[in-house]
Amino acid sequence: MKMNFLPKSKPRNEHRLKIVLIVVLFCVLFLISSLFPQGIRNIFYFSAKPIWASRDFVINSMKSVGGFFESKNNLINKNLSLEDEIASLKLKEIDYDLILKENEELKSLTGRHNVSDRVISRVLSKPPRSPYDTFVIDSGSIDGLTKGDKVYISGNIIIGLITEVTLRTSVVTLFSSSNQKQESVVLRTGASFEIFGKGGSNFQMEVPKDTDIIWGDVFEHPGLTTSVIGTVYYIDSNSQSSFKTIFMRVPGNVFDAKWVFVEKIKI
Repeated sequence: MKMNFLPKSKPRNEHRLKIVLIVVLFCVLFLISSLFPQGIRNIFYFSAKPIWASRDFVINSMKSVGGFFESKNNLINKNLSLEDEIASLKLKEIDYDLILKENEELKSLTGRHNVSDRVISRVLSKPPRSPYDTFVIDSGSIDGLTKGDKVYISGNIIIGLITEVTLRTSVVTLFSSSNQKQESVVLRTGASFEIFGKGGSNFQMEVPKDTDIIWGDVFEHPGLTTSVIGTVYYIDSNSQSSFKTIFMRVPGNVFDAKWVFVEKIKI
């Protein structure tokens, strides 16, 4: 016959013992705090020190992370500012180098004379108010302008040609107009290439991979007077292709120009 037994309950004395121990502990702590207050504070500080250290570590870590991102943003802003300064200096450097090169070439020429007459014109309309990659300027046939005259935004940076002329206004079509072809010469090597306008003062072309073109190369308009068309700012070389794509743009912001210089040349 199977007999069932009720589980034994814990002795009531065990619960009473725990309560007595807790009361005694509080009494001891109270007595010690009354007699030795500094000792209790030391014990508390000793026990809390690891917690405070952990808290300070977390807070300082968060400050460091925040400082890192703040410093990174400051560096980005400084880099952008420096890039603007470098672009401005680059324009001056290009103009200076081209003037030197032009003077050397002119000294070596014999039997050729170049008479240049530039007309300063105000830009009346530009994108998006005029067709893409065209300017309307306030000089026309009354000022002696004709189709084919060269248009500059600085001493040696050419942007396009006069394509339409009225009595007092003219239309300038930029070399960078979409799909427009333009002959050009690499200033460093003297090699000639045909570049294609991609809009927004940008150019592009594909050449064999071993072609001697590097970042920063200057492309100039062919002719007696040295005139910059654009500079290389990126080269895309695909390892699986035998060609590379060259990306160029006009130095400076063409669409911020308020004035242009139209050159009339007589040979």
